Amino acid sequence: MGAVFSESAVVHQPPAWWQRVLVADGQSWVWVGTLIISLTLIAILALRYLYYLWWLHRIRLLRGQGLLPSSELRVGQCAYLQMLSGSEEERLRRWRTMVRSVHSGVVEVDIPAGLDSKERFAPGTRVVLAVNAIDSLYVMETEVVDIAGGESGVLKLRRQLLMHRLQRRQFARVDLFVPATVDVVGGKSIGRYACTLMDIGGGGVCLQAPVAVAVGSVVRLESPAMGDVLPESTRLTVVGVSETVVDGHVEYRLHCAFTDLNTEQLERVARFVHRKQREAMAQQRWYAPQEHTLSDLRSATP
Repeated sequence: MGAVFSESAVVHQPPAWWQRVLVADGQSWVWVGTLIISLTLIAILALRYLYYLWWLHRIRLLRGQGLLPSSELRVGQCAYLQMLSGSEEERLRRWRTMVRSVHSGVVEVDIPAGLDSKERFAPGTRVVLAVNAIDSLYVMETEVVDIAGGESGVLKLRRQLLMHRLQRRQFARVDLFVPATVDVVGGKSIGRYACTLMDIGGGGVCLQAPVAVAVGSVVRLESPAMGDVLPESTRLTVVGVSETVVDGHVEYRLHCAFTDLNTEQLERVARFVHRKQREAMAQQRWYAPQEHTLSDLRSATP
């Protein structure tokens, strides 16, 4: 009798949790699988979003330094080729082309139209590839690797990591490092901020400020150190904003144009720029010979 009771107790012992899951009708496994797949998809999307934020931040920092990754080249984008060797006429000529494909180490573009274009762009020829991006011209110095693609032909250019922004200023500028104050009168960054006057030219100035101002905004610049060049309160229009890293933190370069300077004030700015350029040229011209003369005197001294 005791054996029968013990045998029935073993038979009717409640199963463990894993045993209940195994003998379930499959709904538990479906729930667990759905949960794992959902968490995996959420993790993948979160990683992709973080990578996108990192890449966007990197692009903005590079653009602030006048650089652009060559991965920004797009298929079908209009471009220009310019030779770095040959006669003066060949080096000054621009050849219109189009980006066909972008690979890890090669950029393929159409061979420019011309009777002798294949001979001009033979493998090993040093060229410059220029593209328009973000209202600026970016260039990449490279060389022709190969020619392929039938009759029309495709030039294979060695791909560089970065492209450099080509400066196309209408007015000459001189570098400065002068403390100033900028007064933002509109937008989200309204307020008065301490800034640095980085350069000045006949068309405007460049300010380094702790805040970004929307393009098209009107600001007022005050710089007592430049009182003999600029008015006490100079009205400027922001035409461009770029980022730069200073001492580990991000600051903004505000590229501004003069708004309401009269002819006399503009001539005063032009004379200041011209004087600074002459001083820089004089320093470059006479500094090295003076050093050489001093070294000769020291060597001649017994």
